[in-house]
This record gives sequence, structure tokens and C-alpha cells, in this order.
Amino acid sequence: MKGRLSAIASFYIGAPNTGWAHAFGQRFDLPLPLGFYLAGAGLTVALTFLGSALFLPFEKHMRSSFGVHIPYQLTRFVVPFFRALAVLVLALILTVALFGPASPTQNFATIFIWVIWWVGFVLFTALIVDLWSSLNPFATLVDVVLIRFNPSKHRRLAPIWIGWIAVIGLIFLSWLELVSDWSESPRAMAAIVLLYTLGLTLGAIWLGRTCWFQAADPLTLLFGLLGRLSPIGIQRNRLEFRLPTTGLIGYPVTVSQAAFVVTLIAIVLFDGISETPIWSTILQWVTESQVLRPWLLTLREHGVDLLKLILSIGLISTILIAWALYVALSIAIWWAAGCDLKYSKVFTGFATSLLPIAVAYHLAHYVFFLVLAGQLVIPALSDPFDLGWALLGDTQVMIDVSIMTAEDVWWISVIALVTGHALSVLLAHIEARRLFKSHRQAVLSQLPMMVFMVMLTSFSLWVLAQPVVE
Repeated sequence: MKGRLSAIASFYIGAPNTGWAHAFGQRFDLPLPLGFYLAGAGLTVALTFLGSALFLPFEKHMRSSFGVHIPYQLTRFVVPFFRALAVLVLALILTVALFGPASPTQNFATIFIWVIWWVGFVLFTALIVDLWSSLNPFATLVDVVLIRFNPSKHRRLAPIWIGWIAVIGLIFLSWLELVSDWSESPRAMAAIVLLYTLGLTLGAIWLGRTCWFQAADPLTLLFGLLGRLSPIGIQRNRLEFRLPTTGLIGYPVTVSQAAFVVTLIAIVLFDGISETPIWSTILQWVTESQVLRPWLLTLREHGVDLLKLILSIGLISTILIAWALYVALSIAIWWAAGCDLKYSKVFTGFATSLLPIAVAYHLAHYVFFLVLAGQLVIPALSDPFDLGWALLGDTQVMIDVSIMTAEDVWWISVIALVTGHALSVLLAHIEARRLFKSHRQAVLSQLPMMVFMVMLTSFSLWVLAQPVVE
């Protein structure tokens, strides 16, 4: 998705491509210096910690949901219908990707994948309900194949490293979005989707459908975790209504799944960092370095795209730094609480409390992209194969960038980030009281978390402010 928004804006508005990440075409002058907002956001998170420590009741188990039974007769027909519909949508996406326009801004497949699904559906899952777990079209296709192969006859025990396949898959997906040109090629995206389907099928035949999807599939893990943030949960023949984020309380994760959550946060942070003066300074240093210059020239002579190489190194480095910081944070929490709990329980126990931050950053960073690029959906669907059709009206589009101003984006970013970090602090407190024996241990364990959250809140807000105020 890197640079796609500015390309869309310049193409449809007729303005030169400035390379701005959010293509506002305007600068928003904050009423107060940026430092006031950073301090205020950090203070709000700190006060959330104080309020949780003083007023949150110390209970090992918190009841925060109620369920509604769904008649079997209803689910018997409704679920298969929508699963079949999801497969038809997937088939449409693949067909349009293969035979539709080559332009990513005119092909419905690329618009659907990166705008409707990757931005809109991710937010829908985290804020409303997880439908992916019930309607996953890839799982439906795999089920059809497994009828023929009957993998139960030769199912094997899952190796302990199987969960890291999901982490690697998430990293590849982020590289595809942020670095590779393949994300803007409908034909390439069709090939990737087909290869992904083949990989799922082979994995399910090898280890069994449930094991492979739950442990190794990055999309199943991603939407499953995000769905636990939502106020509505789907459990077979039961709808569960709960307080937002409480679906994560006590939810067990493995070490690889904890790393998956940290990787998710690192990815969205890198996307923002790559649009700040920090990244510009890094690029300038790399290009002007007398030590690196000969190596860079040699690589370029051999056909290496230097910008993609630097972006790839930056992405991987950000993920590794995030892992190291989370290991250090877990050690600090473990030490502050008195070290009477296994470190592995601390490492895995607090990872999911960071998920609200990932969702908040996703919303803040992509809300303008969703509103802007979302205007391409109807025109692209109106003539999906570039045959001159007008199924849904005029295919000519002029994007209205005035629908959301830089000021609107700024305030959405502030509210989203502060709310996300505050919810993470609250979730971490609840998890601490579930893990540790005493109220004192629980509170002490969260002192390092509070410091980390305050710093991360201020840094995240500064990162998001750069395209708006610079």
C-alpha cells in the first residue's frame, strides 16, 4: 500500500504526485504545540493506570458477557449460504484480477483486497464482529478438497515450530503491502492468492484442517485475535455480547502467537515511521555513506532495487527491535512482580493486551486512505473487465478529497491512539490480577507497563502527526 494513496490522489485529482503519505494537499496548524498533545496523551494513559490500580476490583474471574441462542434450523441454512457467497466473492476477485484492467486503481480486485478487506474488514472485525472465522472462503475450499483426501488417516502431530509459520506469513503479507510492487499488480495478486490456497490445502492434508488453520495460517490467527476485541462473538449456535476487548481476558496464547501480536504492532509502526523525518534522515545517511556507497552501486549494477532493499531491511529491523523491546518489557514486569511466576507465563500473558494499540494505529493511519480510495469501489465494480459496461452507473470518478480534512484525521488519530493505549493498560491490569497472587504484585507488575505505554503513546502520536503537521 506504500505510496498508493498519493498515486491515487494525483491520478484522479490531476495534481502532481508529491509522495505524501496521506496526500492531503494541505498542512494543519495545531492550535497548541505538538508537545502539548503528546504530553496530554501520555498523561491520559498514566491516569488510566492509576485509576485501574485504585478502583478496579481484584477479581480472578470477571463476568462481562451474556449469550443469545441461535436456533439450529437457522444456522443450518444461513451459514452454508454465506460461506458459499464468500467463495463466489473470492472467485469474482480472482477472475477480475486475472482478466480485468491492469491498473490497481481501476481493477476491483486490488481495490477490494487493500481497501475493503485489508483496511475496512480488519476494522469491522475488531470493532463489531469476527465473520472471517465462520465464513472464511479458503477454509471452505480446503474442506471440499479434504473430502477427497480424508487426511484423518495419516494425521501427524504438529511440530513445536508450526506457529512460527503464521509469523512468517504475517511478515510476508506486510512486505507485500509496504515494499513489493506485486501488491499493485492484479495478476500478481491473483497468483499469490492461488499459491496461498494451495499452501493451505497442502498444510491441511499434512496436519489436519483444524491444526493447520489455527496454528499456521496468519489470516485465521489475525482475525481470530482481532475478533476477541469486538463486542460480539460467534460461538457455534450462540451469539455472545460482551464489553469490547474483554474477549481477550484469559485467552491463552503460545510464544509464537505472542510474537505474532508484537509483529503486528511493529508493522503498523514501521508504515508510519517510513513517512517521518526519521526515515528521511536514514535514507539520506545511507545514500551519502562513503562506506555503503560502493556496495550499493554494486547491488544496483546487479539489478537490485535499492529502495526496496532498504525498506525491507527497515521493516525486518523494526520487527526485531519490537521483539527485543517486548522481551525487555516482559522481564521488567516479571522482576517488578517478584519473579515468583514463570517468565514464559508473563511473556505470553500480556501480549494480547497490546492488540488495542494495533487496531488504534490501523484506524488512525488508514482512515483517510479508506475514505479516499473507497470512492473507487463503485466505479471499478461497475466495469470490472474494462469492457465499457456501466452496471452501477458512470465509471468516471473524481475523488473528493475534501470529504475529510487533515484536521479531521488528526483528531481521529488522537482519540483512537489514546483510547487504544488506555484499553491496553486496562487489559494488562486485568491480566495481571488474573496471573499474580496478590493485589500488590499485580500493581507492581504494571509499573513497567505504564512507563512503556506512556512512551509508546507519545511516540505513536508523534509519528502519525508528521504527514499532518509537517
